[in-house]
Amino acid sequence: MRTLKINLLYECTAQCAHCRFSCTNDGPAHSPDVETPYAVAKELKENLGLDMAVVLGGEPTLYRKETIGLLERLHGLGLATRMETNAGWAESPEAAVRLLAPLKELETSVMLSLDGFHDPFVPVERVGNAILACERLGLTYNLEQPYLDVEHRDHPMDRRTEELYRSLSALLGREIRRFEGGIVFVGRAADSYGDAFAAGRGIPRDVCTAVPWWLDGEISTTDLLILEPGGYLTKGCGIAIGNVHEKNVTDLVKGYDPYRHPIFSVLLTEGPLGLAKLAERVGYRMKRDYADKCQLCQEARRALRPYYEAYLQPEQHYGSGREAAI
Repeated sequence: MRTLKINLLYECTAQCAHCRFSCTNDGPAHSPDVETPYAVAKELKENLGLDMAVVLGGEPTLYRKETIGLLERLHGLGLATRMETNAGWAESPEAAVRLLAPLKELETSVMLSLDGFHDPFVPVERVGNAILACERLGLTYNLEQPYLDVEHRDHPMDRRTEELYRSLSALLGREIRRFEGGIVFVGRAADSYGDAFAAGRGIPRDVCTAVPWWLDGEISTTDLLILEPGGYLTKGCGIAIGNVHEKNVTDLVKGYDPYRHPIFSVLLTEGPLGLAKLAERVGYRMKRDYADKCQLCQEARRALRPYYEAYLQPEQHYGSGREAAI
């Protein structure tokens, strides 16, 4: 399924320690521009057979009118749609139904999160309210649970995630199907936990063929694209194919060749270690250990960004500030 993920904004009601975008709940608000993502989706549908559009953030429901309006227009193009949300708005089952009701006619699916990272910002009861509302409205939903160590789950954050799932099951009177996976150490996750999980793991030497956007995108294909604030078209992780404000999106996609891209070509042939060796030429000093290849890649890209700024975008991925809305 050819999918466009529309990252509408970096503003969020939470400030999770694992957030790949380092989203914040402070600073000036920016009403998101929904015209650019709609135009991009329309062109990709007409010219390249786009199947699905996913609206996410940040927290897209901060701008409910704009988000729902965009989903309606995307549905009108004949696209399957999904909204990703933290459910912080679901103060009660009734409030949740009111917000989600417009999605019923659109057959928009909903992705929710429940984990120790969101816990300080979103009570488990609100996730439960959102689930009840989805079921009442007949909406398809997924519950996603990321772990720092999905195999052992002995970190306090992972134990809290397990506790939250048991609490949710008790609230609903049944267990809910969940999608469990390990986080990748990019964004705030790398800064918060990377070094703590690195001890003894050494320097990763494998190549990167799958962009770690929940591991569902291949670098070498355009089956998954991400449109980010600022108009950057990426494959995830702050590596841009180009900018839709500077070049037609059809031309960007048709002209995409990962082996001619100065960053992707290295990742596909030498892996993040290849980027780190490039970064050493400009002063980066490699550590003895990394939590995973994603942490190594992020640190190398941060060092290389002044030299490859056109490709290492958006800025938000590099921990140096907020981007304006799309």
